[in-house]
Amino acid sequence: MVHERLDEEPWGDLLDELRAICLDLPESSETINFGNPWFRAGKKPFAIFGVRDGEPGISFRADPFARELLLDDERYFPTPYMHQHGWLTLRLEEPVDWDEVEEHLLDSYRMQALKRMLRALDG
Repeated sequence: MVHERLDEEPWGDLLDELRAICLDLPESSETINFGNPWFRAGKKPFAIFGVRDGEPGISFRADPFARELLLDDERYFPTPYMHQHGWLTLRLEEPVDWDEVEEHLLDSYRMQALKRMLRALDG
């Protein structure tokens, strides 16, 4: 199955902010998977940008305790096809709380990163 690449133009400002957060982390990179920007810690994904029903969102891995609490907030929902691996999606409603987004992305990065990457982050 071929996935159509996401048209980034309408989401440029959101993606710029997201890239600034994600690509500042040690050994992080951006790839395109299933048509969407994925951000990786080494080889493991820690963040995914996507648009569902016209609404932009960022998917990330969350620990079980955080998932339970976050799902009480209607902005969060289990990420399709990935929720069984601990992934949630946050709808990026305006105005976006970038401090909140950064906190989730950093936690997700820490869960996916290798020890040397964490040492570089904390060093």
